[in-house]
Amino acid sequence: MLGLAVVCTAVAFLIFFALIAEVGPARSTVITYVNPAVAVLLGVLVLDESFTLATAAGFVLILLGSVLATSRKAPVEPVVALEAPAQAPAR
Repeated sequence: MLGLAVVCTAVAFLIFFALIAEVGPARSTVITYVNPAVAVLLGVLVLDESFTLATAAGFVLILLGSVLATSRKAPVEPVVALEAPAQAPAR
């Protein structure tokens, strides 16, 4: 139990925090989208589960979405809020 707690939780969090520091919080969450694809792949290879056309399509969609989510875009200029016009004093 201690080994599972240390290896599977504590070390995983340290690695994830290092990933956040490296690529930023928004891009680091993409790993959660890739996780189901890895689980399906391991299920097919290790557990001899069936790999259907629907599974392949889902696998491609997951990977494509991950690539799109992590693609670099041109930097967005910050939006500057316009100040509201000063109101005339009440009479």
